Amino acid sequence: MAAVPEDIIKEIEKGRKEVSAGEEKTVDFGFYLLLDRIGSIKSDLQKQISDLQQQMMEVKEDLRQEIKQEVNGLRQEIKQEVNGLHQEMKQENNSLRQEMKQEINGVRQEIKQEIDTLRQELKDDIRHIDGKLNNVIWAAIGTFFAVLVGAAGIVVAIYYTAPK
Repeated sequence: MAAVPEDIIKEIEKGRKEVSAGEEKTVDFGFYLLLDRIGSIKSDLQKQISDLQQQMMEVKEDLRQEIKQEVNGLRQEIKQEVNGLHQEMKQENNSLRQEMKQEINGVRQEIKQEIDTLRQELKDDIRHIDGKLNNVIWAAIGTFFAVLVGAAGIVVAIYYTAPK
Protein backbone atom coordinates (compact mmCIF):
# COMPACT_ATOMS: atom_id res chain seq x y z
CA MET A 1 0.00 0.00 0.00
CA ALA A 2 2.99 2.30 0.45
CA ALA A 3 3.66 1.94 -3.31
CA VAL A 4 0.20 3.24 -4.19
CA PRO A 5 0.70 6.81 -2.90
CA GLU A 6 4.09 6.88 -4.56
CA ASP A 7 2.51 6.04 -7.91
CA ILE A 8 -0.02 8.81 -7.45
CA ILE A 9 2.75 11.30 -6.66
CA LYS A 10 4.59 10.28 -9.82
CA GLU A 11 1.44 10.70 -11.90
CA ILE A 12 0.87 14.16 -10.45
CA GLU A 13 4.46 15.17 -11.14
CA LYS A 14 4.15 13.84 -14.64
CA GLY A 15 0.95 15.83 -15.11
CA ARG A 16 2.69 19.02 -13.92
CA LYS A 17 5.51 18.54 -16.35
CA GLU A 18 3.08 18.08 -19.17
CA VAL A 19 1.16 21.20 -18.19
CA SER A 20 4.33 23.21 -18.05
CA ALA A 21 5.25 21.89 -21.48
CA GLY A 22 1.97 23.23 -22.81
CA GLU A 23 0.47 19.99 -23.88
CA GLU A 24 -3.06 20.43 -22.70
CA LYS A 25 -4.47 17.38 -24.34
CA THR A 26 -1.82 15.23 -22.82
CA VAL A 27 -2.47 16.87 -19.49
CA ASP A 28 -6.16 16.17 -19.79
CA PHE A 29 -5.43 12.59 -20.72
CA GLY A 30 -2.87 12.33 -17.88
CA PHE A 31 -5.40 13.79 -15.51
CA TYR A 32 -7.93 11.27 -16.77
CA LEU A 33 -5.38 8.49 -16.24
CA LEU A 34 -4.68 9.87 -12.79
CA LEU A 35 -8.37 9.90 -11.94
CA ASP A 36 -8.71 6.41 -13.36
CA ARG A 37 -5.74 5.27 -11.32
CA ILE A 38 -7.18 6.95 -8.18
CA GLY A 39 -10.54 5.26 -8.87
CA SER A 40 -8.92 1.85 -9.28
CA ILE A 41 -6.84 2.40 -6.13
CA LYS A 42 -10.00 3.49 -4.33
CA SER A 43 -11.87 0.38 -5.46
CA ASP A 44 -8.85 -1.77 -4.50
CA LEU A 45 -8.79 -0.13 -1.07
CA GLN A 46 -12.54 -0.60 -0.69
CA LYS A 47 -12.14 -4.26 -1.67
CA GLN A 48 -9.29 -4.65 0.81
CA ILE A 49 -11.39 -2.95 3.50
CA SER A 50 -14.31 -5.22 2.66
CA ASP A 51 -12.05 -8.29 2.74
CA LEU A 52 -10.56 -7.11 6.02
CA GLN A 53 -14.04 -6.59 7.47
CA GLN A 54 -15.00 -10.08 6.29
CA GLN A 55 -11.86 -11.52 7.88
CA MET A 56 -12.62 -9.64 11.08
CA MET A 57 -16.16 -11.04 11.07
CA GLU A 58 -14.79 -14.55 10.54
CA VAL A 59 -12.23 -14.08 13.33
CA LYS A 60 -14.98 -12.65 15.53
CA GLU A 61 -17.22 -15.65 14.79
CA ASP A 62 -14.32 -18.06 15.39
CA LEU A 63 -13.59 -16.36 18.71
CA ARG A 64 -17.28 -16.49 19.60
CA GLN A 65 -17.32 -20.23 18.83
CA GLU A 66 -14.14 -20.81 20.84
CA ILE A 67 -15.55 -18.86 23.78
CA LYS A 68 -18.82 -20.77 23.50
CA GLN A 69 -16.95 -24.09 23.49
CA GLU A 70 -14.82 -22.99 26.43
CA VAL A 71 -17.89 -21.87 28.38
CA ASN A 72 -19.64 -25.16 27.61
CA GLY A 73 -16.54 -27.05 28.69
CA LEU A 74 -16.39 -25.07 31.92
CA ARG A 75 -20.10 -25.70 32.49
CA GLN A 76 -19.53 -29.42 32.07
CA GLU A 77 -16.59 -29.34 34.46
CA ILE A 78 -18.57 -27.36 37.03
CA LYS A 79 -21.54 -29.68 36.61
CA GLN A 80 -19.31 -32.72 37.14
CA GLU A 81 -17.69 -31.08 40.15
CA VAL A 82 -21.09 -30.20 41.64
CA ASN A 83 -22.31 -33.75 41.01
CA GLY A 84 -19.17 -35.09 42.68
CA LEU A 85 -19.71 -32.82 45.67
CA HIS A 86 -23.36 -33.86 45.79
CA GLN A 87 -22.31 -37.52 45.85
CA GLU A 88 -19.78 -36.82 48.59
CA MET A 89 -22.46 -35.02 50.62
CA LYS A 90 -24.84 -37.96 50.17
CA GLN A 91 -22.16 -40.39 51.30
CA GLU A 92 -21.27 -38.20 54.25
CA ASN A 93 -24.95 -37.83 55.21
CA ASN A 94 -25.45 -41.58 54.95
CA SER A 95 -22.34 -42.14 57.03
CA LEU A 96 -23.56 -39.68 59.67
CA ARG A 97 -27.00 -41.31 59.68
CA GLN A 98 -25.40 -44.69 60.16
CA GLU A 99 -23.26 -43.38 63.01
CA MET A 100 -26.28 -41.71 64.61
CA LYS A 101 -28.33 -44.92 64.30
CA GLN A 102 -25.53 -46.88 65.93
CA GLU A 103 -25.20 -44.29 68.68
CA ILE A 104 -28.98 -44.22 69.23
CA ASN A 105 -29.11 -48.01 69.28
CA GLY A 106 -26.26 -48.05 71.79
CA VAL A 107 -28.08 -45.55 74.01
CA ARG A 108 -31.32 -47.55 73.64
CA GLN A 109 -29.49 -50.69 74.65
CA GLU A 110 -28.01 -48.95 77.68
CA ILE A 111 -31.44 -47.57 78.64
CA LYS A 112 -32.98 -51.04 78.19
CA GLN A 113 -30.33 -52.57 80.41
CA GLU A 114 -30.82 -49.83 82.99
CA ILE A 115 -34.61 -50.33 82.88
CA ASP A 116 -34.18 -54.10 83.20
CA THR A 117 -31.84 -53.57 86.14
CA LEU A 118 -34.33 -51.19 87.78
CA ARG A 119 -37.18 -53.66 87.14
CA GLN A 120 -35.18 -56.43 88.74
CA GLU A 121 -34.35 -54.24 91.72
CA LEU A 122 -38.03 -53.24 91.98
CA LYS A 123 -39.10 -56.90 91.80
CA ASP A 124 -36.56 -57.78 94.48
CA ASP A 125 -37.79 -54.87 96.64
CA ILE A 126 -41.42 -55.93 96.10
CA ARG A 127 -40.54 -59.52 97.04
CA HIS A 128 -38.73 -58.27 100.11
CA ILE A 129 -41.66 -56.00 101.09
CA ASP A 130 -44.09 -58.82 100.26
CA GLY A 131 -42.08 -61.16 102.47
CA LYS A 132 -42.11 -58.63 105.29
CA LEU A 133 -45.84 -58.04 104.76
CA ASN A 134 -46.46 -61.78 104.88
CA ASN A 135 -44.43 -61.96 108.07
CA VAL A 136 -46.49 -59.10 109.54
CA ILE A 137 -49.73 -60.79 108.44
CA TRP A 138 -48.67 -64.10 109.94
CA ALA A 139 -47.51 -62.33 113.06
CA ALA A 140 -50.90 -60.60 113.28
CA ILE A 141 -52.68 -63.89 112.70
CA GLY A 142 -50.44 -65.53 115.29
CA THR A 143 -51.09 -62.69 117.72
CA PHE A 144 -54.82 -62.94 117.03
CA PHE A 145 -54.81 -66.66 117.74
CA ALA A 146 -52.55 -66.16 120.76
CA VAL A 147 -54.96 -63.56 122.12
CA LEU A 148 -57.88 -65.84 121.19
CA VAL A 149 -56.26 -68.81 122.87
CA GLY A 150 -55.30 -66.59 125.83
CA ALA A 151 -58.88 -65.32 126.10
CA ALA A 152 -60.21 -68.85 125.77
CA GLY A 153 -57.78 -69.89 128.47
CA ILE A 154 -59.02 -67.10 130.70
CA VAL A 155 -62.63 -68.04 130.01
CA VAL A 156 -61.88 -71.69 130.73
CA ALA A 157 -59.96 -70.74 133.89
CA ILE A 158 -62.81 -68.56 135.03
CA TYR A 159 -65.31 -71.28 134.21
CA TYR A 160 -63.51 -73.90 136.25
CA THR A 161 -62.57 -71.62 139.06
CA ALA A 162 -65.90 -69.98 139.41
CA PRO A 163 -68.18 -71.27 142.20
CA LYS A 164 -70.89 -73.43 141.10
